[in-house]
Formats: sequence, structure tokens, C-alpha cells
Amino acid sequence: MNPSISQSLVKDSPPAPLAGSGMEFWSLTPDMTFLNHGSFGARPLDVVAAHQSMKQQLDHDPFDVLVYRGQALLDEARSRVADLVGSDLDDLVSVINASEAVNSVLRSIRPRSDQNLVATCHGYNAVNQTIRHVCDRSGAQMRTVQLEPPLPDEAGLVDAIMDQVDRDTCLVMIDHVSSPTAMLFPVKSVIDKCHQLDVPVMVDGAHIPGMMPLDVTAIGADYYTGNLHKWVSAPLGSAFLHVHPSHQSSIHPIVISHDLGEGYQTEFAWTGSRDPSAFFSVPAAIDWFESRFGWEAVQAHNRDLVSWATGRLCDEWGVEPLDVPDSSRATSMRTIELPDRVKRHFDDIEDWRIWLRETHRIDAAVHDWAGRWWVRLSAHVYNRPEHYEYLIGNGLTF
Repeated sequence: MNPSISQSLVKDSPPAPLAGSGMEFWSLTPDMTFLNHGSFGARPLDVVAAHQSMKQQLDHDPFDVLVYRGQALLDEARSRVADLVGSDLDDLVSVINASEAVNSVLRSIRPRSDQNLVATCHGYNAVNQTIRHVCDRSGAQMRTVQLEPPLPDEAGLVDAIMDQVDRDTCLVMIDHVSSPTAMLFPVKSVIDKCHQLDVPVMVDGAHIPGMMPLDVTAIGADYYTGNLHKWVSAPLGSAFLHVHPSHQSSIHPIVISHDLGEGYQTEFAWTGSRDPSAFFSVPAAIDWFESRFGWEAVQAHNRDLVSWATGRLCDEWGVEPLDVPDSSRATSMRTIELPDRVKRHFDDIEDWRIWLRETHRIDAAVHDWAGRWWVRLSAHVYNRPEHYEYLIGNGLTF
């Protein structure tokens, strides 16, 4: 093991697989070594079947699903999600994905030209692009907190963010777990400090539901969004937005429909004719994990597996992981710097990713971030140690 790698980062041995978790229970193609659950998730076959059944019901009788039973189906799914993420039911609405939630909030707050919005360089590009768009249209200033290696500890992260916040800040956008860097941000500390200045905070928690225990109400963000197609493994097109009651009257869906002015819940419940079957199928995904394993076992397995895989890859390739604070060891993803030889051989990091897929049928997320090339490993219950060994043995054979 490279001695510079924190011993808290790695496990000496991988965890035992959870019974009933293998690839035969998932819809993933068996000829792909899939190490990229964090991007688009994957679905158990039972969840796919539940979704297909709901879509068939929708196609057979659209009025029944969309109108006659629509509100009951929506409320049932919202209730299960609210229980999972620690939200009051009245504060949570369904959206297609976290990007829709972010757009709904940012396009509702209407910043003035003398105000600023704060984000970090770890933010998901689509989110930061939305902030730029809103600032360009309003004349507000976008302040991007630069947090590049070597990264500070949690207290340093909070200080760096708060250095950019003042009483003219109309919103702070912060990741709960960042997409390119898989870093767990100290969101509660940032929120508490921002609220001392009466500055609202939105948390992009795209990866958190299912990955880690979550209590949205206790976190206290003004706005919180999370995807359900990732670690909950619900169908694509299922996510939630949580808005604190003090803001609900001013937040509207990005698509305005018939119920404008009828209230937060009513406006988000109907945003035009669309297929709601993905969100209606979320209870099936939650049931699959809860009845088969329990979330605590799932999260411990995934955390320990990616920790072990990180140690193996860093040892064999002679590289380092991104040196995130120790709290980030609780996640199911790791970001690892690629050897210099990859950069010498390929013109663009996406070329290496395509080569991995086409030559070895390996799918992993890659990022060109802070002037360096990184691979982001994910772990879910279907992953096995041999999947990571296959990447180690073949990822540099160009």
C-alpha cells in the first residue's frame, strides 16, 4: 500500500456479498463490468417489472392512472420517499431529476443585479451552468469557491465557502456528495452559518438517498433535492424536491401549468401531460432493498467494497485517491487520480473511457478536474471484487 494513503481510506479485505444481490437479479447487461452506478444507477429486475406494469396500466387507461388514481399514486410514492429521507410529507414534491429541482428553485428566486449566488468548483456542471444562466439574465454575480488539492479539512471547507458569503448573497448552492470528486460536504455546518446571515441554502443531494442515512428536516436546508434513480435504483425520471415551508409560496415548477397560484403541492403535482410511472414505481424499489437486505446492510457493504477497491487500485497502479476529508469515507464512491501514462497516450480523458468500453467492456465515470485526470469508482450490491480486479488488470493495457 502506498504509505501516503490514509489507512482510514481502505479495507484489508472486501465485504462478503449480500445474499440475493448478484447480477442475475439486475437488468444490467452481463457482458459489461459496470463500475458507474453513480451516473445513471441501475434497476433490479423486480423494479423493472413493476415499472413496466405501471406503464402498461397508463397505456391501457390513461385517465385512470393520470386523473382518477393519479393523486393517490403520487401521494403513496411521496409518502414512502418522505419516510426514507426524513421529510414531512407536505414539504416534499416529485420531480424528474435533481436538475429539474435546481431549475425550479433558481428560476423562482429572481436575484437582483446587486446580489450574488455562491457555488463550488465541485458542483455538478449542469447545476453550475444553471446558476450562470440565472446570473447572466439577472446581472447577479456568480461566486465559485475554488477548492482544489490539497483540500482542507471539514472546518477549512466551511471557512472557504463562508469567505464568499455575505448579506448580499441570495443563495448558496452546495453538494451533499459532489459528483466529480465524491466528497461529502459538511452541509449542516454551512447551513447553520449561512442562516446566521439570513442567507438561504440549497443542497444538491443527488447521490445521497440510498447511499447514506438522510434526515432532510434535521439538516435544515431551505431547499434540498435528491435523485432516486441512483442508489435507490428506482426508474430513471424519479427524484424529489424538499422546500422549507417558509419558501413554498414563492417556489414554482419549471413548467407552469393549470394550477399556478394553487399552492406548492398542487402546482408540482401536475406540470402537463407526462409519464409519471417512474415516480409511481419508487415504492417497489424501496421495498426491494428494505425487504431483501435492509438499508444499513446495503450502505455498509457498498462503503466497505469501494474502500477496499480504492486500496487495491491505488496499490497496483501506483496512484493516489483524491485526499478528501475522512468523513467522505462514508460514501459509496471514490475519485482516484489516473497515472500520467494515460494522459500521455490519450488526447482526452473521454477517449480512455471509450477505449475501456470498446476494448474491455468496462464502464466507469471519468473527470478532467483541477487540471488532472480522475476515475470515479462506484459500488452497489451487485458489484464484486473481481469487477475491480478486471479494471486493474486491463485499464492500462493500451
